[in-house]
Amino acid sequence: MKILLVSIGTRGDVEPFLAQAEIFSHAGHQVTCLFPEQFRDVVVQLGYPFIGFDKRFLEMLDTKSGKNVMGGGGNGFKQLKGYLQLVRDSMKIQDTLINLQRETLQEIVPDKVLFHPKALYFYLCAKQNPKRFILLSPLPCLIHTSENYPHIGLSKWGPFSPRWNLRSYSFLNGARHLMMKKMLKRYYSDFPGQEFSSNSMKTFEEKQLKTVYTISPSLFPKPENWPNTAYISGYFFRNQTKEYQTDPKLEDWLKSHPKAALLTFGSMSNPKPKYHSEILINLLVKHKIPTVVNLSWGGLEKVTVESDLIYYVNQIPYDRVLPKIYGIIHHGGSGTTHQAAYHGCVQMIIPHIIDQYFWNKIITNRQLGPNGVSIHKLTADKFEHSLLEFWNNANFKDQSLKLAQEIKTESNKEAIIDYISKN
Repeated sequence: MKILLVSIGTRGDVEPFLAQAEIFSHAGHQVTCLFPEQFRDVVVQLGYPFIGFDKRFLEMLDTKSGKNVMGGGGNGFKQLKGYLQLVRDSMKIQDTLINLQRETLQEIVPDKVLFHPKALYFYLCAKQNPKRFILLSPLPCLIHTSENYPHIGLSKWGPFSPRWNLRSYSFLNGARHLMMKKMLKRYYSDFPGQEFSSNSMKTFEEKQLKTVYTISPSLFPKPENWPNTAYISGYFFRNQTKEYQTDPKLEDWLKSHPKAALLTFGSMSNPKPKYHSEILINLLVKHKIPTVVNLSWGGLEKVTVESDLIYYVNQIPYDRVLPKIYGIIHHGGSGTTHQAAYHGCVQMIIPHIIDQYFWNKIITNRQLGPNGVSIHKLTADKFEHSLLEFWNNANFKDQSLKLAQEIKTESNKEAIIDYISKN
């Protein structure tokens, strides 16, 4: 079976698709990846055919507007202004992104297409052929409703009352459908006989679009009102350690600090990395909390401190370090949240954007860690309060270890292959 995997976004958007690539290629299927050009080296090293989206989509996140939205760019007005600028910039390159989706489909002629929510052309394809095109989402609360949580786009402000939580989906998805119509109208002729009005797309997405949510049902149980076409598969992790050699000095450091933390912002950037790093690292040292600091994509920077409690790395597979530590302070991406939960780590989330506020609420509600402080409102006092709770509340570790046992039984590779290939 020929499978095309399509994802547009940062590392957190791409990793769930790489996990599927590993599953299906090991089962003997032919996999092709259509991801942002920045991930070419990663995919090629793994041995999968690769087609690259225009680099400009991810490069937008490194602009001033992108950093203001992602990581604390002043007051709400500046953040809104940055967000609107990102939307305008995105609209300028959508034709390029959509055309490549269309051309790749015609070139590869796959039997199945697993596509990310940002891959707009494939919504039209799925409406015409719902068995061939499957939405793969690392986030819930996007299409299918929950009375407990609003649409993922409002996670920073919700939850509201059950009534308004449910209404939020109609409001945000209605706006999304209008945007999609503007960008996709010229491609309607590819699908003769199909109706693509807002109402028809709403009905299709909610009741007919085959959707796989690669999330843990222990963290987010499937709501009773969801249709059979919405499937929560559990979270799948690919093997990121087979080509990685751990620094022996780090191994020695971890052995000498049996209770340690990991600080990482993953692929999140922000306009004030030095300022935020100084707040976080100085307080970690003040309270004698040994911490591995993952500098990664530049959201954190080295801070000069006279202490052996801080160990800097430029990049490290989480599954290499998480089994050896007490807890993790992170941005709250879906993948990082699930990996930490899988390994029984206490978590404190410092949310930057959209879904990260949702995962912060999930972690807090499940007593897996304290309520984290938004990067936009991060101060020394607020972080210190949450940090002490993160480090000293024994119940967090008990609950985290208990959840880890549940998560380890959830994801089944044979089940996901069967679901995608036979339905």
